[in-house]
Amino acid sequence: MNNTCPTCGALYNVAAKDIGRRLKCKKCSSALTVTEAGLVVDDGSEPVPAPRSETYETDEPVITKKKKSSGPGMNLNAIGGVPGILFGTGVFFVLFFTFLQVLAVAANQRAAEYEQKLVLDEKVMLREKLPKGKNEVSELTAEERTAYDAAKKKLDEEFIPKKKIAAEDKQYTEIGNKRSRLYEGYGAMLGFMLLSVGCLGFLLTERALLLRIVAGFILTGMVLGLFKIAVGAAAGFAAGVGIG
Repeated sequence: MNNTCPTCGALYNVAAKDIGRRLKCKKCSSALTVTEAGLVVDDGSEPVPAPRSETYETDEPVITKKKKSSGPGMNLNAIGGVPGILFGTGVFFVLFFTFLQVLAVAANQRAAEYEQKLVLDEKVMLREKLPKGKNEVSELTAEERTAYDAAKKKLDEEFIPKKKIAAEDKQYTEIGNKRSRLYEGYGAMLGFMLLSVGCLGFLLTERALLLRIVAGFILTGMVLGLFKIAVGAAAGFAAGVGIG
């Protein structure tokens, strides 16, 4: 099938399904008709529409490709948007630094209990130095009392350094935990601030009613808690300076 213009040789994309179609050559403006033999000059008197491009275009629909998504990504609305992120981050900070304070108290107790354990260990081992059948030091004979005192002195020499180290470890633990309370307080304060901003974001935006109610309760509780802390601090300051 001839697919070139007989007049100027311009190339067109024609096929058997286009037989009978008329077009106008864009290059030389010749009227053309698609026949079984291909493109021929059309000498009819009917007007021929101009082609849309130099290459023949069929009437097949243009298929547009959908824009591919860049990936699954994160749907912020699914987690409450920016208020949800602030709320979640605030909860994390509050819980994290609160548990740090709980662990600090547990560390102090552990150090104190270890010191008491050494005292108990020495007491048990000293009781085992008593002769068989004797439960009190007052029941010992002079010879047995001499042996008992020697064993007691040896145990004292063994446990005194241990108890001293345990007492020092206890003091270091308490001091370290007291020093870290400042940073734990800053972290908890940051968490409460983020939590407050998140709650305000829920209240000021169109969110689910239940979510807004929960945010309102949490925000109210934090305000009351801060008010109680402020009143307690004011009372302590007044007592310290002798006011009232």
